[in-house]
Amino acid sequence: MEKLTSRRSFFTTAAAGGAMLAYARPTEAAQKLYRRKSPSSVEMIEVGVITCTGFNHMSGMWNVFMNPPLQDFRGGFWPRMTGMVMTWVWDPDREAAEAFARENDVRVAKNFYDMVDRVDAVILADYYSTGWFPRLTRPYLEAGMPTLINRPFALSMKDAREMIDLSKRHNAPIFVPSAYESRHETLRLRTNLHSLVEEGAFVTGAFASQTAGEYPAHGVHSLYGLYTVLEPKVEAAALMADSWWGFKTALMTWRCRQGDNPDYYVGIQMAPMDYSLGWYIVLTSKGRIQEHMDRAVVGSAAVYQQLKNHNYPGIFEFARMVETRKMPQTHEFILDKTRTFLTGFYSHCEMNGRMVTCADLPEDWRAPEREPGRIPGEVFQ
Repeated sequence: MEKLTSRRSFFTTAAAGGAMLAYARPTEAAQKLYRRKSPSSVEMIEVGVITCTGFNHMSGMWNVFMNPPLQDFRGGFWPRMTGMVMTWVWDPDREAAEAFARENDVRVAKNFYDMVDRVDAVILADYYSTGWFPRLTRPYLEAGMPTLINRPFALSMKDAREMIDLSKRHNAPIFVPSAYESRHETLRLRTNLHSLVEEGAFVTGAFASQTAGEYPAHGVHSLYGLYTVLEPKVEAAALMADSWWGFKTALMTWRCRQGDNPDYYVGIQMAPMDYSLGWYIVLTSKGRIQEHMDRAVVGSAAVYQQLKNHNYPGIFEFARMVETRKMPQTHEFILDKTRTFLTGFYSHCEMNGRMVTCADLPEDWRAPEREPGRIPGEVFQ
């Protein structure tokens, strides 16, 4: 691994029109990496949170895995479940950040870049801030810090490549997760498919159905999940829906190549469902395999049971990435699933739901934002 740049010093320069921030840092010091001293060490991975409001996973979900409350919460008592602890938070809504800080016993950063050298890793949690992720992540990626960037990662391939290039250049591991990727149903389906492929089978089609009322936040769950199962070579994608946010139902379609075997199609149905998280069906030349993802329980314990089975595994993977600096997924895998996501978005917005070849997606085409003014411009000046 190349020598990592320092987290110790940087400065920002305001540019006209809110242009991209510039950072500088000394070269004489190597980055301080998180290391446990022994198996019985009590030191924790300190995590900074960038955006704790909007439409995100922090309040009442990811936060309880790191800073669990001291009383029953949403159906159960939460013990400490990771070797991580949140210590800092930043959000453009100062009052909301202070409320989050009181709830979780953390400190509020004045500027979004102030947590460099104060924490070991950062989490960007807010879907509404996706369009600002390249700017918000830049100081941390340039400092070589492990960073969890919530789905859908980027609203253009240009933005996606910018973050991935910074991650590669500065040896900053990144994680772009969906809970569906690490659920045991997804992993079991992948294992069963691999067993069939080893026996000479090939995929002839696949289908997923999931609960979602919008495409860019929850609608990508099955997209990410099927990427984990199939590891597909998606050649073209389409998205048919009455709206990209607040739809009654939507259908995404892929055309996939698989070497010398015939192309196959994948369908993903999205609709608001209270009774199920979704299911997968994979058709092969040697038979069908499938998995169903239940909500598991109902009643007061529903959230407790769902979070520890549905949301916790991804945070576990993030903690492992911080300690090992090994990414759970390659940069190429992240870029590929982002391209498929954006090709579907482009199909819906520009092509009336028609199939679009992924290679034809314009590099600078930008998907619409739910809240374009979520991060005020003065934050970057």
